Amino acid sequence: MGQVRKENIRDIWSTDPTISTPIFPHTMIRNRFESIWQAWHLSDNSQQIQHSGRLFKIWPMYAYFVQKFSSLYSPKQELSLDEAVIPWQGRLKFRTYNPGKITKYGVLERMECEALSGYICNMEIYSAEGKKLEDTVLSLLDINLGQNHHVYQDNYYNSVRLAQTLLDRNMRVFGTMRANGHST
Repeated sequence: MGQVRKENIRDIWSTDPTISTPIFPHTMIRNRFESIWQAWHLSDNSQQIQHSGRLFKIWPMYAYFVQKFSSLYSPKQELSLDEAVIPWQGRLKFRTYNPGKITKYGVLERMECEALSGYICNMEIYSAEGKKLEDTVLSLLDINLGQNHHVYQDNYYNSVRLAQTLLDRNMRVFGTMRANGHST
């Protein structure tokens, strides 16, 4: 459904030959899909406490994937820090806007990846809750600190203070730095 765009969700099951996509009605009837969609939840709203964070509703699934990423594969020496934007047009308190990107509106996700394969070792969704960038970088790299890894990053993440902190924790830092020695 993410690959085939339709004006309306009900158009997926349309029998009109100009817009029909036969794979969908052959896979699942519309009424069954709507029943599942209506009842599908990732968390129990009654369990939400006042200060549980903005990612409460997806936290069980998100935590599961992050745990699996780190437990199933040990990265080689070269790591990379980067970000991705998950497209999002709806209303969301932590939706970001970046006019310089192809996907201008979305949910910002910061990732630690193995540089060679691109395998995601760890990730963190930006939820606009006041966490400093340096703390985000350290939490992303936490499991690999002290293991003589090399981390490649652009000037968005790089600063003299962060580089020194990582060097003190036996991690080499490679990347560009702004002329004034500070990241944004």
